[in-house]
Amino acid sequence: MNLKLRKEDEEKFNSPWNIAKEFNVDMSFSPREISTMLEDYSKHNNITMNIKELSEEIYFYTGGYPYLVSRLCQIIDEKINKDNIKPWTREDVKKAVKIINEESNTLFESIVKNLENNSELYGLTKRVLIDGEQVVFNRLDPVISIGLTYGIFEKGEDRLEISNKIFEEIIYSYMISKIRTSTKNMSLYNTKSSFIKENGELNIEKVLKRFQQFMKEQYSAKDEKFIETHGRLLFLAFIKPIINGTGFDFKEVQISEEKRLDLVITYNNFRYIIEMKIWRGAKLHEEGLKQLCNYLYIHSLTHGYLLIFNFNSNKEFKEERVEIEGTDIFEVYV
Repeated sequence: MNLKLRKEDEEKFNSPWNIAKEFNVDMSFSPREISTMLEDYSKHNNITMNIKELSEEIYFYTGGYPYLVSRLCQIIDEKINKDNIKPWTREDVKKAVKIINEESNTLFESIVKNLENNSELYGLTKRVLIDGEQVVFNRLDPVISIGLTYGIFEKGEDRLEISNKIFEEIIYSYMISKIRTSTKNMSLYNTKSSFIKENGELNIEKVLKRFQQFMKEQYSAKDEKFIETHGRLLFLAFIKPIINGTGFDFKEVQISEEKRLDLVITYNNFRYIIEMKIWRGAKLHEEGLKQLCNYLYIHSLTHGYLLIFNFNSNKEFKEERVEIEGTDIFEVYV
């Protein structure tokens, strides 16, 4: 594919990213195909880039979805590097992902409309994305089939998955918005300036304590079913305005008996991992702590955070600090 840039007055007719105008395409790009596109671009512009690293990074966020691949490249070329043709970096890809996640286009509007108009599809999407439920892939299942047709689902290695990270974020933002509009008084607890340290770092411990206070003061036992169903979304809605504009986050479901959901946040030059899970007993909790330590080790971090939703009748709103194998973990129970 020729990525040669055109003159400005020809751009809207002959843009090298014309595929970004069409998103209803079945065939996804592989990392190798993305590499070929980037090689053509780098040769034409006489620049040297880490093609393998960039193609893998683009594929990680897009799953090879043609419109998303093309749109990310278009954003890097025409927005991020518009005043200077230079080698692209992984940070450029992340910036482009942040920009596209804040866009409104017919593709994203179509995804939201399809979810809004089909309660079964919405429910299954939430079970996979938020609750960490392992749903067996079956193309003949009517709801799964609809999700595949709309491009929301794909067949993972051993389960049904959302087709790419960008769609995950778009759907998260949509679900978070629905939660936020139905939740009273949240803005009284999550003012952004309250959680930023002088060095630009996020005070995650304070964020978790404040969320605990919000849950304790705004929700009672009568809301238990709502919290069990929407607790993770509530926290995502709580933290989103705090990191918005500066930070970037993505969610990773860890399939286990605890159905963990790890929230990975980058804010300025700092990275944080917050694990969300439901209390399933002391034994599973200990196993989960070790799993979190391993996950932190993979990301070269020595500090982690744990948000535990406990629905036992004798639960306490408490916080604890645990040290395991040189790793510091701050836990908050709600």
